[in-house]
Amino acid sequence: MNAPEKKVLFLALFLLGTGWLVRLSPWNPIPSIESFSYSEEAPVVEPWPQSDVKEGDSPRVLKTKKTSKKVQFPIAINRASSEELCALKGVGPKLADRIIAHRNTVGPFKSAADLRKVSGIGDKKSKTILPFIIFD
Repeated sequence: MNAPEKKVLFLALFLLGTGWLVRLSPWNPIPSIESFSYSEEAPVVEPWPQSDVKEGDSPRVLKTKKTSKKVQFPIAINRASSEELCALKGVGPKLADRIIAHRNTVGPFKSAADLRKVSGIGDKKSKTILPFIIFD
């Protein structure tokens, strides 16, 4: 092994060792998500000019205006609205409605096992959303 190859090997081992030290260190180099904001598009509508208005004509949509709402994590799963649940990764409007329907019929969620009883939430999805919810 010549000198340049030794330098490359040393550099590779150094970087690998540094990576393992960072991975195994007690501090978390990746920041956690404290809040998440999402937005809904609300159309801005302008009526047709009076001279062109006929019965049955609909107003035209000029542009959309985004309204943003801020969601604070962790979300209280037993009090969360559909919009708050939709802010969770992997939870859409239908799943949020199923979570709320299950909560209203069966009662409040006490643990992750109760949450997994909702159709559409398995082990993988529950592990994804558990850090961002609390059971109160």
